[in-house]
Amino acid sequence: MAGNSMRDIKRRIKSVNSTRQITKAMELVASSKLRRARERMETYRPYFSAVSGIAGEVLGKSDAKSVFVEGSREIKKSLYIVVAGDKGLCGGFNSNTFKVQAAKEKANGDKENIIVPIGLKSVEYYSKRNYNILKSYQGIAETVTYAETKELSDEILKMYEAGEVDEVFIVYTQFVSMISQQTKIARVLPLAKDEFEENVAKLTEESESMIGEGGGELFEVTTFQPNPEQFFELFVPQYVESFIYGALVESYVSEQGSRRNAMENASDNAKEMIDQLTLFYNRARQAAITQEITEIVGGANALQG
Repeated sequence: MAGNSMRDIKRRIKSVNSTRQITKAMELVASSKLRRARERMETYRPYFSAVSGIAGEVLGKSDAKSVFVEGSREIKKSLYIVVAGDKGLCGGFNSNTFKVQAAKEKANGDKENIIVPIGLKSVEYYSKRNYNILKSYQGIAETVTYAETKELSDEILKMYEAGEVDEVFIVYTQFVSMISQQTKIARVLPLAKDEFEENVAKLTEESESMIGEGGGELFEVTTFQPNPEQFFELFVPQYVESFIYGALVESYVSEQGSRRNAMENASDNAKEMIDQLTLFYNRARQAAITQEITEIVGGANALQG
């Protein structure tokens, strides 16, 4: 019995050790991809901050009614761009994305919803649930280009201007730190003035740090040709493209961060399990040796008797 138990424990140790080697390798791969993805994200963030700041500045100076501005129409149809991963084994990264979209959909009531899933997991999730899918993308997050997001944004803008959708949301995960990623839902269209206040303030602060005190006056003397209203109409497509691209970049970094954390935790758990199984094995081995010694001593005493 002890021999069988020891063999089972050794088999378990070998199996868990093999799993640990896999999770450790996946952790290293995720770390490598995360490092490259963070470089792209950190390069892009200042650009999007500037684009948001300009959009907010123009929106604040323009009093003209535009289809792109909040309140221009009744909201009947909503479009959701849902960015998830192409793979699993990344903790709650994918499931949190779907939960946020479902919560917003429920809060919106009976409005008609259209989905643009990005990432294999997102495509699988919404395809199985019979959602109205406009188009889907998978396998693009790691190498996504601005041109690819422009193709999607152009189609969405045409639908919005034609009245086929009345509001556009994007569900993505923002990278905060190596151990923290926040799932967010942001409205892309229509635009509201109060949504840009934070970005304008941030951009003003950055301008002051680069130019010196008084740099925030940069926006006060900005002029738009031919006028803010026409400039705004031309600038909105660039803002939408930037938003979608930025969300894809942020989500990919967050996915790799989540996967790295998940694989690191799995590797640590596997090590703890191996240590515990090794302790059980040593105890079983000690018990087996003790039993053999007892049997030998008992046999020797029987012969002497």
